[in-house]
Amino acid sequence: MYNKKRKRRHMFVDPKVQGALVARVVLYAVVCFITISMMLLCWRILTGPARMFHTHFDDMWFFYGPALVASVILLPLVIVDIIRLSNRFAGPMLRLRRAMRELARGEKVAPIKFRDGDFWQDFADDFNALLTRVQSESAVGQQEADQQEEPVGAGT
Repeated sequence: MYNKKRKRRHMFVDPKVQGALVARVVLYAVVCFITISMMLLCWRILTGPARMFHTHFDDMWFFYGPALVASVILLPLVIVDIIRLSNRFAGPMLRLRRAMRELARGEKVAPIKFRDGDFWQDFADDFNALLTRVQSESAVGQQEADQQEEPVGAGT
């Protein structure tokens, strides 16, 4: 009774959605760095002794540069985490979209099941209920078409 977990082979499955999320994370990080830097600069100018403007940047780099470097080092980890998290909703939607396209082309579609931990598990249940109904109606329609093709007065 070996139950092998289905592992994800690809994390970046929907470039449009996941790429937008990554771009948004990078944008937020840049805006955050700029905002904090400007706030610290204004604070130093208002509360510190009068000195040349460029000396504030030297002091800020000395005192806050390590925090900035650490934040930049952590940014790729945050991006990877966002990609992994977004895979839990982008992956299921990709699979659902693929199954819907196959069904629309009239192909045989197997019921779908999302992985444990994926978001929107209810979508799979709803799709499977719809799939069962469409396939049963298709089978009934095919039987009726087959019955109409039989010759009515074949013995006369």
